[in-house]
Amino acid sequence: MIRNSISFIANYLWRESIKNLQTNLSTPEFTSFTSNDYYYLTTIYYMEKPRLSDLANALNLTKPAISAMVRKLSKLGLIERIQSEQDKRVYYLTVTSKGQNIIGGDEALYERFEKINLRYSW
Repeated sequence: MIRNSISFIANYLWRESIKNLQTNLSTPEFTSFTSNDYYYLTTIYYMEKPRLSDLANALNLTKPAISAMVRKLSKLGLIERIQSEQDKRVYYLTVTSKGQNIIGGDEALYERFEKINLRYSW
């Protein structure tokens, strides 16, 4: 019984998250967007303007792998590289409004689910 409930919840959240992505990305963007891309995007968001090296450490990825990921997410318009005013060699990553719409849509979904869950808690 509990297994079916958990499976239902997971599938519901996944379907709603996919709808959110389809709303915020064009069809070509959506087809190229992977679950890893989502993980990287949310990590950048929650780290709040990480440096490339900090992101590489947090994700346990090499700097070349981070560079490729940053290029892809930048090309999709989901993040931007911002050069430090104090040290021109340093770049910070920020999530664009388009990326924030994706994350915000999922956050709203989680809040709705939490309210439903609280109503049925014993």
